[in-house]
Amino acid sequence: MKLKNSTIFLTLIFFSTNILQAQAFEVSGWIPYWRSEEGVESALENLDAFTEVDPFVYTVKQDGMLYRASSLKDKEWVKLRKEADEKGVRFTPTVMWANADAMEDVLSDETKRQNHIRSITSEVFNNKLDGIDIDYEAKYARTRPHFSLFLKELNEAIGYDKWIMCTIEARTPLDSRYSSPDRIPADIEYANDFKEINKYCDRVRIMAYDQGRIDWKLNKANEHPYIPVADPAWVEKAVRLAMEDIDKEKILIGVPTYGYEYDMFEQDGYTQYSRLWSFNPKYALDQADEINEEPKRSENGELMLVYPAKKSIDKEAIPLPNATRVMVWNDAESIKKKAELANKLGVAGISIFKIDGGEDPKLASVLRDFKTISNDKLKTPTLAISSNLSLPKIPSIDLEKGDVNDDVKTLQKILNSLGFTIASSGPGSQGNETNIFGSLTEAALIRFQSSKSISPAVGYFGSKTRAEIQLSF
Repeated sequence: MKLKNSTIFLTLIFFSTNILQAQAFEVSGWIPYWRSEEGVESALENLDAFTEVDPFVYTVKQDGMLYRASSLKDKEWVKLRKEADEKGVRFTPTVMWANADAMEDVLSDETKRQNHIRSITSEVFNNKLDGIDIDYEAKYARTRPHFSLFLKELNEAIGYDKWIMCTIEARTPLDSRYSSPDRIPADIEYANDFKEINKYCDRVRIMAYDQGRIDWKLNKANEHPYIPVADPAWVEKAVRLAMEDIDKEKILIGVPTYGYEYDMFEQDGYTQYSRLWSFNPKYALDQADEINEEPKRSENGELMLVYPAKKSIDKEAIPLPNATRVMVWNDAESIKKKAELANKLGVAGISIFKIDGGEDPKLASVLRDFKTISNDKLKTPTLAISSNLSLPKIPSIDLEKGDVNDDVKTLQKILNSLGFTIASSGPGSQGNETNIFGSLTEAALIRFQSSKSISPAVGYFGSKTRAEIQLSF
């Protein structure tokens, strides 16, 4: 952050920097709350294979406030976090949100958006987390600018020393998604602005799975059955497309540990697939044993089990007449191919979805071969102080929203200098501080208070906040 005002009393240049000797190959793993005990047990057994763990802990209420689907005080999370801290593994819980209407409503409304950011900030600082993973899926395209603004403001609130991880959907190149140029919609829009995401996220995880039949070129090039979870050829297309706008050093390739079961059948002269459900590898292997069939490895590296649907022992799905049952999944060997691809492309690493005790037991040994030990757990702000400048006089009076005086202007200068930006441009921005205590000053002060665990963090400048600011100098 560069200061524009040469007359400011104290020049503090904060910038987030990862303490790295060299670019390390990172391995992160999501642990779902619905299988938290099994997932934590598996993660603890193989924690040395990871640089980061991401518990699925938070969802979001209709009003934008966080909902704890699982408490970080639960014994399994407490144990995981303790050992992660000891081994230098980042602990960044995930906020999972998939309600498109609620996301549009909250992120497009300034008051609701600020409350949402305040809720995240409170959780991150009060729980002393290494950062947060933002996983907001299935947004409307019209929500795109509001989501970008949210990331910008979240970065201003916590990005100076906390990790902001962003998990986004993979994007298939249009010439692979459509059979010919004339079929590409002229008005196609995306829900994510990759360039803006690159600005405000420390890592960007591309959810390069659930491919299915979305790549028309690969569908045509491969014989049936072809319904992959994640063909490396498609993954490479999606990641190379993302790399056009996102720094490759920030990208992690999302890698699945699960599979899908389908009925394949002929209809109107075309081969169709009806997806039944997802599963963990053991389910498929047990099925293979029951029907005395051997799984085969497909050309794209995934395991596949193909047999007449009428032989299925699972009675939950009544097989279609003459249908073929197709099971396809990722094991340790196929995941290794994705890690090799990440190395080839020079991206930051891979993110495993999911660690829940049901993944291939051989996975951890594969990950250990790639994961590079690094000491980048913390984002540490670097402080530079100009020696020929004197310290500002911290306001001695209490201040609150609505006040208009020179002490407010001094407070704005201090907050801007400490990285809690009042505004990125215009009134309140660095070099353009004002004497008006408005909503932007209040929001910046709340972010500072939250970072210092001041309670209540309500944007009132009193004795507690005055003392913390003094310590910040």
